[in-house]
Amino acid sequence: MEEYFSKDKTMKKILSLALALSVAPVMASEIQFGDLSKKDVENLSREFSGNFAHTGVSAPETNGLWGAEIGVIGGQASSPDVSDIIDASGGEGDDFKKIYHAGIQARAHLPFEIFAEMVFLPEQEINDVKIKNASFELGWNAGGFFNLPLDIAIAVNRGNSNISFTQQDPNSSATGKVELESTTTMYWVGVSKKFLFFTPYAKIGMASSDSDLKSSFDIFDSTYTGTKRSAKNDGSYYAVGANLEFGIIKFGAEISSVMDVTRASGKFSFDF
Repeated sequence: MEEYFSKDKTMKKILSLALALSVAPVMASEIQFGDLSKKDVENLSREFSGNFAHTGVSAPETNGLWGAEIGVIGGQASSPDVSDIIDASGGEGDDFKKIYHAGIQARAHLPFEIFAEMVFLPEQEINDVKIKNASFELGWNAGGFFNLPLDIAIAVNRGNSNISFTQQDPNSSATGKVELESTTTMYWVGVSKKFLFFTPYAKIGMASSDSDLKSSFDIFDSTYTGTKRSAKNDGSYYAVGANLEFGIIKFGAEISSVMDVTRASGKFSFDF
């Protein structure tokens, strides 16, 4: 019993450290938005929502009637439009050529080859920037259900992300809050095959997002009056990756594209 609690405490320390290391880099510099066009808002929303879209870095597999996995994920996405927009707004765009994601991951295998997965990032505040994210996925492994030689699965997931920070009003010395909220939905079909401790996988599907960018003052260009603008984005989704298992310890790596946002993600977890 004592050994169990010792492992549990160690895992919590690993999760906390990984979250801090993954989220901190994007928050180290000041974000600045100003004179944003409709296209700017769409690009900001697409790159942020694509970065925070659901991933558990998991093969589309099930393993027996019941199973559970818990771990931590982290990674980064290419964000050239975010960088250019911050540069044009007077901020340090070079520091935002990549944006980061992280979260605590939990996955369960259920009877009838159903799987459910959740990724959760509790609210973090670094350098006056607040960020949080939560996503959930539900899927079915048809390959396992029909005893096929490959795992073939279908799934849907939905994620909600929120990032907010304070900045100076581009038109005065006042400061105020800027907030970006996004909801991202993805549908995919995937395939995987286990070879001893190595499981490669691939997924393909569609993604869409709805976002609201709100500010305490006007940060938009002259074509728009107000302090809030909404944006919708959609596009393709694909991912390729692999999981490595050593007893109950699992590692994962994945490259994905969500609405043309390229991201790399990794995972460390315990699989029971």
